[in-house]
Amino acid sequence: MPANQSLYATCASGLQHLLADELVQLGAKSVSTAGAGARFSGGLDMAYKACLWSRVANRILLPIHHGPAGSPEELYELVKQVDWSEHMALSGTLAVDFFTANSTITHSQYGALKVKDAVVDQFRENTGERPNVERDSPDLRINVYLFRNKARIAIDLSGSSLHRRGYREQAGPAPVKENLAASLLLAAKWPERAERGEPFVDPLCGSGTLVIEAAMMACNMAPGLKRTHFGFSGWRGHDESVWNSVYNDAVQAVRVCPSDISGADKDSRSIQLAIENAALAGVEESVSFTKADVLTDELKVNIAHGLVLTNPPYGERLEIDASFYHNLGSALSGSYDGWHVALFTADSAPVRQTRLPLKASLAVRNGPIECSLYEGTIPTASAKGTASVWASAKTTATPVTDEKKFPSEPGEAGDHSGVDAQPFANRLKKNLKHLKSWLRRENISAWRIYDADLPEFSVAIDIYDCDERHVVVQEYQAPATVNAAMASARLKALLQVIPETLNVHAEHVHLKVREKQTGLAQYEKQSGSQVTGLVRELGYQIECNFSDYLDTGLFLDHRKVREYIKTNAQGVRFLNLFSYTGSASVAAATGGASRTVSVDLSNRYSQWLTRNLRLNRLDETSNQVVKSDVTQWLDQNKDQRFDLILLDPPTFSNSTGIDADWNVQRDHVTCIRACMNMLEPDGVLVFSNNYRRFKLDPALGEVVLPKKARQKNHAAVAQSSNAGGSDTQYTIEDRSHWSIDQDFQRNTRIHQCWFIRHK
Repeated sequence: MPANQSLYATCASGLQHLLADELVQLGAKSVSTAGAGARFSGGLDMAYKACLWSRVANRILLPIHHGPAGSPEELYELVKQVDWSEHMALSGTLAVDFFTANSTITHSQYGALKVKDAVVDQFRENTGERPNVERDSPDLRINVYLFRNKARIAIDLSGSSLHRRGYREQAGPAPVKENLAASLLLAAKWPERAERGEPFVDPLCGSGTLVIEAAMMACNMAPGLKRTHFGFSGWRGHDESVWNSVYNDAVQAVRVCPSDISGADKDSRSIQLAIENAALAGVEESVSFTKADVLTDELKVNIAHGLVLTNPPYGERLEIDASFYHNLGSALSGSYDGWHVALFTADSAPVRQTRLPLKASLAVRNGPIECSLYEGTIPTASAKGTASVWASAKTTATPVTDEKKFPSEPGEAGDHSGVDAQPFANRLKKNLKHLKSWLRRENISAWRIYDADLPEFSVAIDIYDCDERHVVVQEYQAPATVNAAMASARLKALLQVIPETLNVHAEHVHLKVREKQTGLAQYEKQSGSQVTGLVRELGYQIECNFSDYLDTGLFLDHRKVREYIKTNAQGVRFLNLFSYTGSASVAAATGGASRTVSVDLSNRYSQWLTRNLRLNRLDETSNQVVKSDVTQWLDQNKDQRFDLILLDPPTFSNSTGIDADWNVQRDHVTCIRACMNMLEPDGVLVFSNNYRRFKLDPALGEVVLPKKARQKNHAAVAQSSNAGGSDTQYTIEDRSHWSIDQDFQRNTRIHQCWFIRHK
């Protein structure tokens, strides 16, 4: 083999750059990424070194021929152009791996058969005999890649995939491959951390793959040292003396591990497998394994810096839910604050629920599953009493996507000595006193009492006075600078003081977490036990559900809009688009509307709306409930006319029942124009949404600002409104400030609101 022989290493898609960097460090020349792998050059020693030392590659290929293969016959002739007696003996065995893409030959098994026929026919024609086929451990493994009818023929020097190190005879459920595990360690800069003597921990180690790969790196142990067979062993170009030199150098390079490397798992069988695998790999003296549950057992490490890398359950293969990720985040925060943490999991996994400052650093498929490596540094806790807080948070962490009840238990408040919740309780009392006269004057029975007034207690709290009082606590995502265990302990502490401070039974305190909803998640049920109540507002009643969904069925921040609709509804025809549970339609109907039409695609909310109509004894003939996509309904009912329209869309929505999705920023202009075409000349369209970054398209018309902002911003708004040509038939009044009632003054960005009229 020449010293500059062209070679190719394959790897999993997404790992090409890691592979290329590794090959450069091994001494390869002319390294570049290409397809699902990397090209490089070198002599026979470099080829052997890549087989022995690559932790990322699947295979090392030696290209020997290429050319057009637009038909089975052309492929057959191309393969026969190679003198196969130079690569294998007649008495040897062969196997063919064939891959095809965008080519006339579409069936890989058929392509492999044509390649095999060409090889054995050449031997038969030259000698009268033919070699045999052996799939598992052939003397020669031929690799053919056909792309756009051009074939590359190569010798597979690795044989079986290089991820088979030879140490993992058994594995637990859903294991990660050895070379993928090594790639994750490389992406997390483990070799550099090991050189600095930092420790490594995998708290969900399973059969120990990540721990063993970490030890092999730290010990400078070539991953192929324990392999019993390579593809080049039976190849005629193999030079045993060169191989022995490369192998002996690798043996001499092994060193004593400079770091503490450990793994833990709650499953005894997995720990036993990990111990056995470490012994087979030859790193049993460099690692330790402990039977422990990261979620419940104290794993505090008194070292300032280190690497936590783990492969938590995905959900696709193993049962898992958001509460696991929440509890995992709290546990890691408590035990490894200040450490670098890396989680490798499915893109669909609820990683945000860990409340750790994680960002995706590497995207790669693990089998059929799209996955990412999420990395970040766990914030250190600085509050007094942190140690006791950690222990409490790890054992009492609560699922953050599911509604949860918190009964009071004797002595439980004492578990939170590390968190002083008295300032939070004082703020609740202060807010109650401040709103008391307003609530009595306006006869309001559902309102917001607290909205992240104190940064360390980052929740929103709503009170619903039904026959019995209910309190809904919505937890905001903790900032990346806040230790997740500390945030969890604070949440637990505030939930303990709410019942007494707000005079509510503990079982009527409901915890929810609001985060960005995509797809159908906005309609998904969040818990199994239903808790409902009737809220009185403006003379009508609305059914609220405190347990099953993220929203209760009544948007409290739109109280002023519903009041306007009821006050101005006498004798009008009212249209409610994206009607949700229909509280605005009930307001219009009780205000004397001659007709209401409520349109929403959700069957659940349409049924809920119907119950609200019946609850208020409203005629279902004149108050029509339509289950339909709003944009389709507008297109199909252009001839209908209304005096008052409410358009209050979600930020994003889709459904399996329709082809198109809804995006408020993208679609609001078309929808508003369709509404205005149905609006009577003296009518009003109330347009509102809660997308904080929403910008009203200036092409719709000139916006009239509130008095305080009008003089300052009028020129700029007029300029932007007329840019590109506006719909001069509309006047748009910004009513956002007006629409925010007294209990939402701390968060005036909760929604925006405009009144749109014909000029």
